[in-house]
Amino acid sequence: MRADKLVYLLLQLAPRGFFELIGRNPNDAERYDFKSIELKEIAFRLDGVFVPKSHDDDLLFVEAQFQPDEQFYARFFAEIFLYLKQYPTNRWNAVVIYASRSAEQKNLQGYANLLELDQFRRAYLDELPETASVSVGLFRLLVEPERTAGEAARWLVGRASKTELDLIERILSYKFNALTRKEVREMLGIQEELLKDAAFCREAFEEGRAEGERAAKLAMIPLLRALRLSDETIAERLGLSLVDVQSVPKARG
Repeated sequence: MRADKLVYLLLQLAPRGFFELIGRNPNDAERYDFKSIELKEIAFRLDGVFVPKSHDDDLLFVEAQFQPDEQFYARFFAEIFLYLKQYPTNRWNAVVIYASRSAEQKNLQGYANLLELDQFRRAYLDELPETASVSVGLFRLLVEPERTAGEAARWLVGRASKTELDLIERILSYKFNALTRKEVREMLGIQEELLKDAAFCREAFEEGRAEGERAAKLAMIPLLRALRLSDETIAERLGLSLVDVQSVPKARG
C-alpha cells in the first residue's frame, strides 16, 4: 500500500488526528462523515472530503501528496471548484498533507493568490513536532525514518486503541515490507491476546491523562503558528490561556 493511501486510511479510521493537525478540536471529527466523491461529467475524483453533518460547519477537502507533481495544484483546485459548481456551498476549507516540502510542486506561478487564501492550508508531516497525541503520532509515523520508526511505533503502541494498533501495524508493514505481519508484531512487542481486547491500554493511558493532554496541546503550538494562526486563535482553539501559548518560544526566522 502506498504512503498516500495510508493517509486516507488514517483520515477514515482515525480522523481525530487530522482535526488536531489543522488546529481543530479532535472531537470535531464526530461532526463529519469522511467520503470519497466522484464528480460528474469529468474524470475527477476527490479522494478525501469531510462532509459536515451540520450546515454550521465547513466542508473540508483533503489531499495527500507524497510525490512531486507539477500539475497537482491545477488538478486539485479544478476538482474543488468543479465540486463547488455542482454542490454549491459558501463554507469550505482545503488542506494538502505533504510528506515533506520536497513533495510540493516547484512552479507555483498562477497559484500564489490561491495558496494565500485563509481557506487553504498545507501540512508537512516531517515537520510535525513530537506530540503526546497518538492520533497525530500516526501521521508522523508515516514519515518516520526506518532507524527510529520501531521505537516511535512502540511508544504509540503503549497508548493505542485497538483501531490505532491495527493502523500502526499497517504503517510498519509498509515501511518494512520484507517483514511478515507476525514479525512486525514481534518488533512492536504486541501479544496476540492483546489484539482481542479493544481497551487493553485504556487504564495505562488514563494515568496522567490531564498532563498528557496539556503537553499535546503545547506541542501543537509551533505547527499552528506555521499555519499562520495567531496566538489568540491558537489559545481559543486549544482551550489554553494566552499566557500558556505565549510561553512557548516562537521559531526564529
